Amino acid sequence: MKSSKAMSIGNGLKLIWLAAAAGLGLRLARMLLCFDYATGFDTDGGLMAWLSLLLPLGLAVLAALFCRRSRRAFQDDAHGKKPVTGALALVSGLALLYTGVVLLGDYQSFLQGGPSGYESVHQGFIHVFFLVMCLVFGLVQIYTALGLFAGKNPMEKAPLLYVAGVLWGISYLVLVYVFYAKSSSGVENFFTVVGGAALLLGLFYLCRIFAGVEVPGAALRLFAAGGAVAALVISHHGADLVLGLLGKKYYGEMPPLFLLCGLLGAVFLLAYMTGYYRAAVDHGQDGVSQEPRHFETGGGDEA
Repeated sequence: MKSSKAMSIGNGLKLIWLAAAAGLGLRLARMLLCFDYATGFDTDGGLMAWLSLLLPLGLAVLAALFCRRSRRAFQDDAHGKKPVTGALALVSGLALLYTGVVLLGDYQSFLQGGPSGYESVHQGFIHVFFLVMCLVFGLVQIYTALGLFAGKNPMEKAPLLYVAGVLWGISYLVLVYVFYAKSSSGVENFFTVVGGAALLLGLFYLCRIFAGVEVPGAALRLFAAGGAVAALVISHHGADLVLGLLGKKYYGEMPPLFLLCGLLGAVFLLAYMTGYYRAAVDHGQDGVSQEPRHFETGGGDEA
C-alpha cells in the first residue's frame, strides 16, 4: 500500500468545513452585491451565483474522494463524552420544538378563520406532517443530547428512535420542494432542493450509526452527504438568516424558523462528524491508499 497523508479523512473533513465557510461568504457576496431584490435576477448574469454553488460543491466532492480513499479507516463509533455535539443537538432540539409550537398555534388560528404566516397551511397534510415531526424530532434531539453529554450511545435502548430524524428530513424536503423551489434562478432551486436531500441523507446515515447498522460504511456515506450539507445548506440558510437580519427580503425565500432548523441540523451533523473523526477513525490507516486486494476471497472490509 502506498501512503499519502494529504488525501486523508482528516483533510477531507477540513475541506468540508472550508466548503461551508466559502459557500457562506460567496453567497453573502452574491446576495449583497450581485442580486436585484426588486426583480429577483442577478445583476452579473449569474456568474457569482454559479461560483457560490460550484466552488463549495467542488470542495465537497474532493472531500468525499479523500474519505473514500481511506474508507478502511472508518471504525465503529467510540461513544465518549461529546459536549459540543451534545450542546448543538440540544439547541437544535429546542429550535425544532419552538418551531413546532409556533406552527401549531398558527395552524389553529388558520383553522378558526384567521390569517397564517405560512403558505404551506393551504396544503394541510404537508404542513401538519412537518409540524408534527418538528415536535417529535425536537424531543428526540434533546434525548440525543443527553446521551452525548453522558458519553453513551443515545439510541442504545431504542435503536430505531432516530428514525424520527429521517421522517423530519422527509417532511422538510417535501416542504422545500413544493413551496420554496420556485425561484427564477436554477442555482437557487438547486440550493434548496438538493440541500434538503443532502440533509435527509445525512440524518439517514446518522440513524444507521446510532442503530449500529454497518457503522463504517454508514460513516463513510455520512461524510459524503455531510460535504453536500456544508456546501448547500449551511451556506444557503446561514446567508439567508444574515440577510434577514439586514432587512433583505426576496421572492421565494424560506421562513426564518425553517432556515434556523435546517441550519442547526446541518451544523449538528458536521459537529458529529468531527467528533467521530477524533474518536472512531483509525488514524494509522487514515491517508493510506486502499488498493483492491485481487487475491483475497473475503470482502467484509469493504465499506
